[in-house]
Amino acid sequence: MNRIDRRKLQVRERILSSAFDLFLTQGVEATTIEDICERADVANRTFFNHFATRQDMVRALAEKRLLDLREVLEDRSDDPVPARLIGLFDDIAAVLTESGDTYREMIGAMLSVTGAGVRRGYGLHETFLELVKDGVSRGEVSRKHDPHTLADIIVGALVGGVVNWTVDRTYSLHSGLHDLAVALADLLQTK
Repeated sequence: MNRIDRRKLQVRERILSSAFDLFLTQGVEATTIEDICERADVANRTFFNHFATRQDMVRALAEKRLLDLREVLEDRSDDPVPARLIGLFDDIAAVLTESGDTYREMIGAMLSVTGAGVRRGYGLHETFLELVKDGVSRGEVSRKHDPHTLADIIVGALVGGVVNWTVDRTYSLHSGLHDLAVALADLLQTK
């Protein structure tokens, strides 16, 4: 990567970091592009050089956050795949619920624009596809179902649980995600 590309990446990261911080403190809807640009110390034109729309920036932020899940799963690589899945869902629930209402709003906004994060070949799907394939190769996940289908089911369960939490204040993310993960682990295990 040359110097110009490094600078572009640094500016992009500064915009995303500023947006994330502002979303947490002000809320997603209350944060304007101008607020983000001021915080990142960039001109509005610079923002639009990196992101065509505000939604594109939110999508990029969501995809960046999704990559963190891959690292969490890698940290648990010594655990059996079903246990890794349960641990990951439990960790996600803990982080999200401890982060407060503005984080809940931000996650809801991210989920509304992250089609690329849940489609096959992107973000979450790829992360869970790798998990399933690892489990199959280790003999911990059944070969009965196609790995892509199993990854689809895992993504659907996770996103469904988180969506429930973003729209229903009475939904317990801790027990909801844990129960989903236990059911998924049962589905995945070899019999």
